[in-house]
Amino acid sequence: MSKVYLTSDMKPLTRYLLMPFHAAPLILMVTFTILWFYGIKGGIFGIFLDVILVSWFFKYCFALLDAVVAGHDELPVLSVEMLNPVDEQRPLIQLAITGLGAIASWWAYHAIGPIAGVVLGALLLSALPATVGLLAISDSWVHALSPLAIGRMMKGLGLTYLAMLAVTLGGAAVVSALAMTLDSTMLILALSQLVFMGMFCFVGGAIFESRVDLQLATRTHGERLAERHERNHAEDRGAVLDRTYALLRLQRRSEAWAQLESWMLKHCPDSHPFTEYHALLVATCAWEDNVIGDRVANEYLEKLLTNGETGLAVEALEIRLRTNPTFYPQDAAMAARLIELAMLSGRKVAGLKLQANAPA
Repeated sequence: MSKVYLTSDMKPLTRYLLMPFHAAPLILMVTFTILWFYGIKGGIFGIFLDVILVSWFFKYCFALLDAVVAGHDELPVLSVEMLNPVDEQRPLIQLAITGLGAIASWWAYHAIGPIAGVVLGALLLSALPATVGLLAISDSWVHALSPLAIGRMMKGLGLTYLAMLAVTLGGAAVVSALAMTLDSTMLILALSQLVFMGMFCFVGGAIFESRVDLQLATRTHGERLAERHERNHAEDRGAVLDRTYALLRLQRRSEAWAQLESWMLKHCPDSHPFTEYHALLVATCAWEDNVIGDRVANEYLEKLLTNGETGLAVEALEIRLRTNPTFYPQDAAMAARLIELAMLSGRKVAGLKLQANAPA
């Protein structure tokens, strides 16, 4: 289901509007404001500089868009690659899309009728944020012209798309209002840049927050680091389990437990999360020798019951009983509690089996 950010959940999206106030965008804004100001003051001689600055600015806006869509923590600075007129064509493509839409609406207005022109213009205007987003996530700019791709993006974003459209139209209205009401050229230039960068960041943020609904493989830098850490952790855990199993096969059970216990003391917390305990339980319960699996199960069950995780405790009990049908906890009170929980939760098979394993 698509996320909605129109009431109390709006905060995850509104924070993207503040991204232009980070250091890199602010430095660019100040630099470009000064250059633009002198370019405008230069009259006809400054036209070339103004055009170049417009090109560079919107290239940077698309770089911001890419960074936010990718979930990067740090925003980009203006690089030499962005200054290359051949390297980044998306601003020109977006200009062409917008221009063609305006021409089509003007033609419909005069050739068919005012209603047709207004309706076509409204439809094309409503698709504008989608075309910007598609230029960020698609392999080809052709997708930005595809009604099917635009429709899929609108559907994937759901009501969030309305927020994107509102910010886009609102941003355009704000820029127009600034140009008409402020007397300071530098202030108009500075605030307009912040508005445009905020619009691009908001579109990127909406896409990033809805990446699951849009079926994007986008992951944040933090998520990628977490995945890499989890892979490394799983490899280290596997190495410890291999050494423990090798010692167990040699009947060196005390050494095997000491090997695993040192890992557990370091990586198994006394409270949630119990992910590590569960992984060790599943692994050791598959071994032929039940000694290590039983000890892990006893420790895990004790932690779960101490923390009130009764459902997880019954589940862990079932895992141990499937591989060792004769398992019985070391603590009789804990065993009685597990039998009671299993019966109450409808898992009578586990409860009865554990009851039957009680020592005479």
